[in-house]
Amino acid sequence: MKMTRFTGLATLATTLALSFAPLASHAAVTTAFSPGDLIKGSGDTVYYYATDGYRYVFPNAKTYFTWFKDFSGVKQIPDGMLSTLPLAHSNVTYRPGYKMVKVTTDPKTYVVDQGGILRHVPSEQLAQTLYGLSWKSNIDDVPDAYFMNYRVGTPLLTAADFKPADVMTQTTTIAQDKKLDGTKVTITIGTVSNGFVPPTVTVKTGTSVTWTNNDSSEHVVSGNWGTSPSLKYQGTYSYTFNSVGSFDYTDTMHTVMKGTINVVQ
Repeated sequence: MKMTRFTGLATLATTLALSFAPLASHAAVTTAFSPGDLIKGSGDTVYYYATDGYRYVFPNAKTYFTWFKDFSGVKQIPDGMLSTLPLAHSNVTYRPGYKMVKVTTDPKTYVVDQGGILRHVPSEQLAQTLYGLSWKSNIDDVPDAYFMNYRVGTPLLTAADFKPADVMTQTTTIAQDKKLDGTKVTITIGTVSNGFVPPTVTVKTGTSVTWTNNDSSEHVVSGNWGTSPSLKYQGTYSYTFNSVGSFDYTDTMHTVMKGTINVVQ
């Protein structure tokens, strides 16, 4: 079906910082952050920090506001720590069910399902059934540059195929949308000056913690549970924490580097 185009998303990725201009704040810099937090450096680009150790970028402000109502939860971390964390190969996509979307060069209208799956809405009648009389105001144009973040799935046949409120209830976090395994957490090893990123992590019992060396120098992770081999660049070491407690560890090759794993039920 052909619907009226909305051009409010003419912004490209290169102007992302302008989209988040209100974040040019004077918030105190902190090293206390955990998977699931929103983070930024001294610039205005906002990332979702995930359990897999990657930072996922919000490609524009409209994507951000499908997940969060304001910037109050964003934590500013040291630029060195931010650069230590690898960028994810995919960006954050619209929260499933929140709105319909169109691609600027495609006349089709889609709902957004879990995992960034786009499902074609074949008629205006179906769009109205899903999003009410104001369905036209629930369509955002997604620039072509961002279309690669999504995948096209099966089209909708009836309203029973997709219930926006139910989909939103089932997808309250970006981790759920990305289908990330909450029982696995990654800590990135940086340079001596940046240390373990993040330096302190709280996990539940049964969580497997993996340290990944993102530094050109070798590092050795050592705690009272054991000691890793010497980790070269991109080398990894994992340990599963099954007991409640606070577990300190260090890098035996660079003893100024220290970290803590807090394990809770």
